[in-house]
Amino acid sequence: MAINLELHLDHLQVSDNTHDWITSRLNGLEEEHSDITGAHLSIKQLSGKPTVNEYEAKLTLYHKPDNICGAHKSPLIPEAIQDAYSSVERQLRKQRSAIRDRRKRAQREARVDL
Repeated sequence: MAINLELHLDHLQVSDNTHDWITSRLNGLEEEHSDITGAHLSIKQLSGKPTVNEYEAKLTLYHKPDNICGAHKSPLIPEAIQDAYSSVERQLRKQRSAIRDRRKRAQREARVDL
C-alpha cells in the first residue's frame, strides 16, 4: 500500500526524479508496517539577506500513535529533503524500537505472573 504524500512547494519546483525518489523512500518506511497513514512534505525558500539562497524542508509522517516531524535547512533542495527524511527515519526507528521493547517486557511479565 502506497503512502499518501502531500507535497507543498512554496513557488518552487522539484524534478520528477526527486518526486519519485521521495515517494519510493517513504514507501520503504511503510514496508511490513501499517502504522504510517500519510506524509506531508513542505519545501520553502527562506527570505532575508543572510538566508536568500537557503531552503527549508519539513517532513511530517502521519504515524500511530504520534506524528513524527523532521526539518532541515540547506542551500540545496535535495540535500534539505534528504536530511529531513533522515531525521524522520531516525525518529521512526527509535519509536518502533521503544514499542517493541514495551511489548517484550509485557510478555516477560505475563510469563512470570503465570
